[in-house]
Amino acid sequence: TALNPVDELIAAGSYYRNSRSLMELLAFIARFPNYSPFNAMLLYLQNSSAVYVATARNWLQKFRRQPKHDARPMLILAPGGPILFVFDINDTEGAPVPSALLEPPAVASQMPAKVYSNTLHNCALHGIAVYETASEKAAAAAASRITPALRKQFKNFELKKDTSYLILVDKSQPLEDKYASLVHELGHVFCGHLGIDRHAWWPERETLNINGDELEADAAAYLVCRRLGWQARSQKFIAHHFEKDQQLPVFSLNAVLQAAAYAEEMGKLRWKGPRRRRRG
Repeated sequence: TALNPVDELIAAGSYYRNSRSLMELLAFIARFPNYSPFNAMLLYLQNSSAVYVATARNWLQKFRRQPKHDARPMLILAPGGPILFVFDINDTEGAPVPSALLEPPAVASQMPAKVYSNTLHNCALHGIAVYETASEKAAAAAASRITPALRKQFKNFELKKDTSYLILVDKSQPLEDKYASLVHELGHVFCGHLGIDRHAWWPERETLNINGDELEADAAAYLVCRRLGWQARSQKFIAHHFEKDQQLPVFSLNAVLQAAAYAEEMGKLRWKGPRRRRRG
């Protein structure tokens, strides 16, 4: 099958299969939580030194600045389409730059409980059952596709007939760690590591290896946690992949970006139904 444009970029060369290069890309995407992961990737490809970007109108209305006469705009996708042109702060001039725009993203001290509860609610809409249980059970089957044997094993959960996936979370963890673990397992689901059901919007992925699986789920969890301001929790997912400059296993950056974006949106509001249609 034909590769999507993002993965075609990865396949065209070895640059983003290098651990250091991929880490730079993911860290950059994490610094722009006001833009979708995909748009942040587009920014990186056009200007990897960008600090803060906005449209010409926003620069003028919010900061009394405007693009320099020789400024080169960057192109991103607009909500509802088609495109927007944005400018980095270093390509603008005018009123003094607010110091807050030049500072690193703030580190979050506490996670709003509604992010976790919203995600749990929206998981149920997708046929994903999430249960908090003892640590040994959570470690044994963190995320699984529902089978008759699994229903029998966890019959005390009384899983609904339309449940396709089961995620177990260690109930002894702090709230932030429960959410981080949940997002990691959603990364496995949304990257297609557990297959698809009739409601799945994610593609079927049949040629993966376990190292690629973990890299994708870890990268998705890293992005979601880091974009929320949890640096320590985000690092635990990604650090062991990047202990040294090395070649990474085959993976899909497109799957990572889509999984991270969808999991991120699930924490913002309680939906009435899935936001994305099933495949086909």
